[in-house]
Amino acid sequence: MPRIEAATVAEHHAMRRSAILQAAMTLLTNDGAAAVTPASVAGVAGLARSSVYQYYPSTGALIGASVEETFHRSLAAVEAAMRRARTPRGRLTSYVDASLEAAMAGHEPTMAYAGVELPPECQVRLAELHAALTRPLLDALHENGVRDASGVAELIRGVIVAGARQVREGESAAVVRGRVRRFVLASLGLR
Repeated sequence: MPRIEAATVAEHHAMRRSAILQAAMTLLTNDGAAAVTPASVAGVAGLARSSVYQYYPSTGALIGASVEETFHRSLAAVEAAMRRARTPRGRLTSYVDASLEAAMAGHEPTMAYAGVELPPECQVRLAELHAALTRPLLDALHENGVRDASGVAELIRGVIVAGARQVREGESAAVVRGRVRRFVLASLGLR
């Protein structure tokens, strides 16, 4: 009988699943989607490759779960930042700042799966997650009286991704953060 590393079998499985997911997210963030394989994830997690397959039946499922967790973490950070803001302009800048912070840390979900061929069911789920992550931005844009909020939100998300790329290429995070914030506010006439 295999040895469990927790008080209960359920806790053991939860710990294993968490370790596998964390390992996959680390590889995804640091090395890109091509680095996320059951063998590499098992190596990072300190488990046998067969253990990874026990929880995630394919590389696509592993990447999909990693990206979904990245979305959840990004959304939680954005929502927490926006709750602290007291004005419509503040909620918008909180969204921009929190999203840029996540992207600079390598937790920008759309960057994580860019160029990866995912199964159709993962693509459907990613569309739902993307909509959930964009919803707070749409709300902030509506609050600020922005017309065509959907189109503008897409442009803002692109600016955030570009800002994160500038930081990865060596620019100061503080300088880029200020630049992105000024650009977004000026483009909306909210200086």
